[in-house]
Amino acid sequence: MKSNPLPPAVRAPIDVLDRWANKDSTLPRRVGAWILRELRGALPPTIFFFVGFNFIILTTNLLVADYAVAVSDFMLATVAALVVGKAVITANAMAFLKIFDRAPLIQPILFKTDLLGRDLRYAVGGALYAFLGR
Repeated sequence: MKSNPLPPAVRAPIDVLDRWANKDSTLPRRVGAWILRELRGALPPTIFFFVGFNFIILTTNLLVADYAVAVSDFMLATVAALVVGKAVITANAMAFLKIFDRAPLIQPILFKTDLLGRDLRYAVGGALYAFLGR
C-alpha cells in the first residue's frame, strides 16, 4: 500500500546545512537553545535530589527537635541538589562511563557508584585540605 507524500510545509528539512544557513539561526538563538537543552536535561536528577535531600533534612531536624538543635537548613540541601544534579549530567556525558551500559543493571550501577564515590572522596578531601590548611 502506497501512501501520499507529505506536503512541503509538513516535511522536515533533509539537508542539515539548511538549518545553519537560515537567518534565524543566529548565535544568541543557538546559545539559548543550548542552555534550554542543558536545563531540561538537568531538571529530573535535580528534582530527585532536591526531594531526597530535603526529606533527609526534615527527618533529621524532626529527630533532634527535642534537643533544640538545628542540624542544617533546607537551603543547603537545595544547593547540594543543584550541584549533584549537574554532576550527574556531566558524568553521563563522559564516554568511559558507558562501558557497562549493555550489561545487566547491577554492573553499571556498581561501576558508576564506585567511580563517582571515589571522585567525591577526592573532592571533599581536597576541599577540607584547602579549608583547614593542613
